[in-house]
Amino acid sequence: MVASEPVWIMHFTHVSHLTAIATAGLLSDSAAQGALSFKVEVGNTGIKQQRRQRVVPVAPGGVVADYAPVYFAPRSPMMYAIFKGRVPNYQGTCDELVYLVSKVQHMIDLRLPTVFTDRNAVLQVARFSTHASELASMIDWSLMRATYWTNTEEEPDRLERRMAECLVHNGVPWSAFSAVVARNEARAQQATAALAAAGVATRVYVRPTWYF
Repeated sequence: MVASEPVWIMHFTHVSHLTAIATAGLLSDSAAQGALSFKVEVGNTGIKQQRRQRVVPVAPGGVVADYAPVYFAPRSPMMYAIFKGRVPNYQGTCDELVYLVSKVQHMIDLRLPTVFTDRNAVLQVARFSTHASELASMIDWSLMRATYWTNTEEEPDRLERRMAECLVHNGVPWSAFSAVVARNEARAQQATAALAAAGVATRVYVRPTWYF
């Protein structure tokens, strides 16, 4: 990974949320409290509670829940948990999820307050940085390109490093997203209709390899 390469980032959500997000942006958990009422909760509520308590040690500070999380690779440990039915509050499937896709450079161009972590942000050992120039060294790019990220005896922290984050304070405006990705054509058509309801024409692509 070199600094000149585009750094793609993504966030998955339930397809039923698209119209609201395209209208109001992808809000942080803190900002979304009382602002948006999503029909389907796809996140693990226990992990969300941890994110409300984990302090961000760099500017603009606050806690992790004050930031909208965007990730550096698809097929995340969180999506795998959903695939295996290990998220008690979500009874749906991965097929109902869509990715919102952007680039780190878009966040910089929009001057959004952004913080990067080298692994799951709730962990006390996580490294935090506000400098995109450090991404080349702080993110394990070979792991991000890997199809499988299971922990090994030699690397017992592969799972947590696969969950490295780009945290955007308060939220991400829809203008920062350049595409939406769905698992199949039927879901892509549903996503396109949801975006049209919000008055946007963001391109929707089908990428089954981004799913379990």
